[in-house]
Amino acid sequence: MIKKSLVVVSFVLTFILSFQSCKTDEITAVKTASITGLTCGSVTFSATATSGASYTGTATVPYTGGNGVAYTAGAPVASSGVTGLTATLSAGTLATGSGTASFVITGTPSAAGTASFPIDLGGQSCTLSLPVVASKANISTLVCTVAPAVGTNGTAYTGTVTMAYTGGNGGTYDVSVASSTGVEGLTATLAAGTLANGAGSLIYTIAGTPTSSGTATFNLSLGGQSCTVTLAISAGSTGTATAAKDTVVIAYSGTSATINNPYQSSGVSVAVSGADVTVTSTNTTKEIVYLLSGTASKGSFKIYSEYKYNITLKGVSLTNSTGPAINSQSKKKGTINVVTGTTNTLIDGATYATSSEDQKGTVFSEGQLSFMGTGTLNVTGNNKHGVVSDDYIEINDVNIVVKSAVKDGIHANNYFLMNTGTLAVTSSNDGIVAEEGYVAINGGTITVNSVDDGITAPYEGTSTTITPYVLIKGGKITVTTTGDKANAIKSESYTTIGTSDVITLTVSGKGSKGIKTGGDFTLTSGTVKITTTGAAYYDTADLDIAAPAGINCDKNLALKGGTLTISSTGIGGKGITVDGTATVSGGTTNITASGSTYTYNSANTSEAKGFKSDGAFVMNNGELNISATDDGLKSGTSITVNDGTINVTKSYEGMESILITIAGGVCNLTASNDGINTSYGTVSGGTESNDNSQLTVSGGVLIVTGSDAIDSNGNFTIKGGTVITYGNEDIDVNGNFLVNGGTLIGAEPNNNMTKAMGTASTQVGMFIKSSASLATTSILHIEDANGKDLVTFKPKSASAIFHFSHPSLAKSSPYKIYFGGSYTGGSFVGGSTGWGLYTGGTYSNTGATLKSSPTTSGTSTVNAISF
Repeated sequence: MIKKSLVVVSFVLTFILSFQSCKTDEITAVKTASITGLTCGSVTFSATATSGASYTGTATVPYTGGNGVAYTAGAPVASSGVTGLTATLSAGTLATGSGTASFVITGTPSAAGTASFPIDLGGQSCTLSLPVVASKANISTLVCTVAPAVGTNGTAYTGTVTMAYTGGNGGTYDVSVASSTGVEGLTATLAAGTLANGAGSLIYTIAGTPTSSGTATFNLSLGGQSCTVTLAISAGSTGTATAAKDTVVIAYSGTSATINNPYQSSGVSVAVSGADVTVTSTNTTKEIVYLLSGTASKGSFKIYSEYKYNITLKGVSLTNSTGPAINSQSKKKGTINVVTGTTNTLIDGATYATSSEDQKGTVFSEGQLSFMGTGTLNVTGNNKHGVVSDDYIEINDVNIVVKSAVKDGIHANNYFLMNTGTLAVTSSNDGIVAEEGYVAINGGTITVNSVDDGITAPYEGTSTTITPYVLIKGGKITVTTTGDKANAIKSESYTTIGTSDVITLTVSGKGSKGIKTGGDFTLTSGTVKITTTGAAYYDTADLDIAAPAGINCDKNLALKGGTLTISSTGIGGKGITVDGTATVSGGTTNITASGSTYTYNSANTSEAKGFKSDGAFVMNNGELNISATDDGLKSGTSITVNDGTINVTKSYEGMESILITIAGGVCNLTASNDGINTSYGTVSGGTESNDNSQLTVSGGVLIVTGSDAIDSNGNFTIKGGTVITYGNEDIDVNGNFLVNGGTLIGAEPNNNMTKAMGTASTQVGMFIKSSASLATTSILHIEDANGKDLVTFKPKSASAIFHFSHPSLAKSSPYKIYFGGSYTGGSFVGGSTGWGLYTGGTYSNTGATLKSSPTTSGTSTVNAISF
């Protein structure tokens, strides 16, 4: 009986459990979203994608057989073919039957072609293909700008950002849209338009509602250039400061750090040892923001990332005694955002822990480094460099202070680019270095105090793909260097300066130079002030003299505009030295080379010259003012003056070359030896033979004074213009001295050393000798029979011998020669000491002495007149 009852109970229990199991399955069953077909071939896109331009668009993809179930947002899918984009499924609910799903595509297409995305929905998949058209727009530079206003979390925002560009090609561009990261919910939109040919501006409209507080970051690209723009988002009066959902928050405190990592399940792991934080990211779909704040006396931040990333510094202070404070072992681009209104400090140790990885400075990156934001970043480099990248370094808006660096302050392996912001560097080696690239400065303020080179592109390798130039288009730059053979600005290729700002370069080391360029040097605008105080010295390693100079150019030099002022006060210091051709076509250049001669031995000396060019020197326009202990202006090939003004106020020889042509402009030369000299070279003991060098005056005004005002070891020909001379010998010519045009008036004391113009001259002239000298306070006046003034001349010192020729002088004609009298009105052409030629006024012979009334020869153009 008992056994039978147990069987019944067992049966009942089994029935009840089976029934409950069926009910549970019925209760917990959940329908999943499913479709029967996904049709990528019928997709529509909300916007056209263009290569190199920021893109945000929606792909609408049709499907069939929907079961009416909701679905969540998908994970970002990276593009292939054309890279640089991601597609993300937006959350939604399937229709019952046919419908469409939306995928948001963002990023910057790397090229023209097709961006492909393998997408899936409801158990079906296909390949989404986004056509990317080739950009018609191209620009050379794009200057990043901080958004002008602060937004508020949860409040609709609208604002504009205007960014200047240069090198526009006049091409058209489509609408470009970039979504924000860091703080989401915003977009930056550039309306379709047309670039200017040259410089112009782009206006982006930022709109949307921020989803959190923090920093909204926009990566904007157009025409082959890109910029990162930030917008600060506050918590609001009633809100609280919460980090954006795509930000990894790292807060340092003493010897520890706390982490908030929303990407822990999306490829981002964060390891913490004390206050040393190491990030390893395999996420390749999003530029993740790492927000650093707080203080650590023994802490660091290190990152390994397979995708570009953003480090936001918000009042962080890190000191790492065993390595870099920030250490990026990623070869991807790292953007360092220094938050507005914050001060951040990074300090490394004097000795690093042994590592197989590169770690060359306080802030180190294997990849590109781009600085932005308007906060302050203080860096101290106790081991090597302050900020260093094995790729490029770019600075926008931020205020960076490298307080000290054992080696270089800023060291980029590739290029260094600064658009805006402030950079101050104090270093024991170079200030700013682009080791295997170029330096481009478009704006901002740079101050460098270094022992070695201040700003340098020093590459000396053999790769033809690297051009190590320095290009300055803007920015206030102040460089001070103190080391021997140091250069304020140095490039192994060309150096070009064209700016509206002031550049001040001060070098004090032996053999140091303000600007040293291995290629061409060009100045188009700006104010450049160079001061060198170091002395020349004999470099036993080079077996040569290292002489200081304001500018030392190994190839061609062109001064096209701006104001250049050079002061070289050291022994043997130069103003400008050029190995190639020097051309002055505008601007004002002032050179002072006031040092004495440096002598190592009789074969090795360095003289304080103003402007020396081994190649041709050409003056087309502008103003050149020189004061030098030795030569004022010297060329090893030729000097040609077509226009402009050259003033040599002090020199041993004012102007010297093999061939000198004065075709226009004004040359006013003062020398203690030869005012102007043509020669193939100095012959020991001197020579009176014709070496076939040539001085030609065909236009302009040439005013010269010296022991020999004009000394040609070859020939001297006047074809036009005006020549005014004074010297112990006013004209000393070894070869042919021909006057075939123009106006000549020259004077010298009564020592009868000079020669008359050659008899082959085609224009009538006078060679005048007076037994009594014309006093310095008096004037020489010559007029024709009708009283027409041909010349009124005031000598520099008492004179008795004169050269005179004028187009109005004629053969077989009477003239009068006066000493004394007065002159009123008109203008004065001559030296700054008050001697020269009066023109355009009225001469009075009252009180004058009529010295001679000669009649010129009827057959000869040369008239020797004595009285």
